[in-house]
Amino acid sequence: MINPTTAWTAANAKLAKKPIYIFAIGGQTTVYATHDLAKEGITGTLPAYEPWLKIMQGASQSIDVQSGTSSIGELQCEVVDVGGAVRTLVGTTTLEGSTATLTVGYPGLAYTDFVVLHIYTLYKIVPQTDYTSFLFSSRDVQMDAKRTIWDHPINGSPLSADNPWIIQGTPCEIIQAIWVLGLNNDVAQIDRATMVQLDSPAEGIYSSARPFRFEMVEPFQAKQFLQDQIFKAAGMYPVVTNTGQYSVRAYRPFAAGPAPVFAFSQDNVTVLPGYDRAPILNDLFWQLDADTQQNYSTSLLYLDATSISSFGRSNERQVQSDGLRTELGAQWFAQDISQRMFARFAGTTGLRGGAPLISVQAFFATLPVWVGDYVTLSHPQMPDLFSGALGVSNRIFEVIDRSPDYANGRMQYKLLDTGLTGAAPAARIGAAVIGTDVIY
Repeated sequence: MINPTTAWTAANAKLAKKPIYIFAIGGQTTVYATHDLAKEGITGTLPAYEPWLKIMQGASQSIDVQSGTSSIGELQCEVVDVGGAVRTLVGTTTLEGSTATLTVGYPGLAYTDFVVLHIYTLYKIVPQTDYTSFLFSSRDVQMDAKRTIWDHPINGSPLSADNPWIIQGTPCEIIQAIWVLGLNNDVAQIDRATMVQLDSPAEGIYSSARPFRFEMVEPFQAKQFLQDQIFKAAGMYPVVTNTGQYSVRAYRPFAAGPAPVFAFSQDNVTVLPGYDRAPILNDLFWQLDADTQQNYSTSLLYLDATSISSFGRSNERQVQSDGLRTELGAQWFAQDISQRMFARFAGTTGLRGGAPLISVQAFFATLPVWVGDYVTLSHPQMPDLFSGALGVSNRIFEVIDRSPDYANGRMQYKLLDTGLTGAAPAARIGAAVIGTDVIY
């Protein structure tokens, strides 16, 4: 969830509003705006600016919770080249690799009330076909993980069987080691507060076991490693926050329970919400205890018999993690993750099928909602798949897709329903029960 000021929130809630966007490039004193800031009554100390920015579509982020993957967001900002000023900047300054920051505000606000929408990294700048403008393309921080780690971060020598990098700990500890030590990134690039909270004993999510121990003996790509070896095995997925930090979300809410940050209703959606279903997940095949040749000595199979019996088929997902070790509690960990994933995706928690996926087109007032947030949805015309009645009221969903259209003042979301409405706080395993089904 974006955390705006009170003044920004009030301006965003108005039915008639005129968003003002500002595009700033790291290291450059001049910023580019969609409107003349002074004429729009923006108060406070203003930067040097030019009203040459065209309104952009915006960067989207899409999550696949079951596989633990997240798309890499891309933002494109087009700036009109008035008098050749942008051409001169691009031709005389190396801008690729600089930060690209997009903020938004409204007429009459203080400049300090503007809210950050995206902080990305510039990777390509090209003139448009008529040469009257330049397109600045940037991508989110996940691009930094698409690098190969060649050397041992401690001694600087190439990774090998004689010089292994041993990484052991919880999923979040390993993520931080990869980002800070392996990739040599600034610790400010990661949402460490969330990772520390996930590891806290009070949460009981990952602190009860530290089942991972990797021996890295050859070069590896960080993003692929985290996706295949950590997220999929730990029931996690990555999220890039609006401030550009790399964060993660777990397979269940924090101990306080799911806390919705926004209420979707017929008053802020533009069309009837659309329905889809996530794949049923009722069969998990784990492979553990790998040797240096990636041969696994332990195989585990967990099934949700009720789901398989109800739907007449199994839908298997394989989980291979070279770092999961039986002597560190990996078999218990795999069983626990399997149970929790089945509770959300096996279709037996009153869902009567795959977890509902709701597509929502909404007004611009929903802008602060972010992927990974919990929200509620109410609509009198939606069919209630749990009762067969018409109308859904205050049902809790998880936001797994956010697609802004700043140019047209619209927002699109995809919401995942895994039966969290009515669930008790997640302070201990087995506490959250809906009917007879243990959710977490």
